[in-house]
Amino acid sequence: MIITICLLILFYSFLKKPVGSFVHKLKDVNWKELASDAWGTIVKYSKRIGRAATRYALKFYYVMQDDKLSAFEKALVYAGIVYIAVPSDLLPERILGLLGLVDDAAVVAWIYKRIEKSITPEVERKVEDTLNDWFGPEIVTDSVADFR
Repeated sequence: MIITICLLILFYSFLKKPVGSFVHKLKDVNWKELASDAWGTIVKYSKRIGRAATRYALKFYYVMQDDKLSAFEKALVYAGIVYIAVPSDLLPERILGLLGLVDDAAVVAWIYKRIEKSITPEVERKVEDTLNDWFGPEIVTDSVADFR
């Protein structure tokens, strides 16, 4: 039920529709427990989605634990994690190939813009430490550095 509400908040807000009634339903949500559930999802799908997508999922995860985030922002972050990790979405990659990543990228970019002010250097460090543990240290060449 919470996943559905969070995804509805994501889609309605993306379409600039009012989400107040949905957010009101989240007033008693245990966000720490949802973050724990999200962690399991990230761990499960990290190898499938790769280092780059996992980086954003981890940023979302670590930011979601911030008490300063509103219930609306936490709902967006949680929906983003679920949307990134779950294989079935609006434009399925397994059917549409590379085109199937467009909706995932749009969702991630939109949510990231909404919460980027909350991504602290501490969050960035935690993300990079976790990525290095899971994928090994990232080797940055000049050509890769140009894209950062």
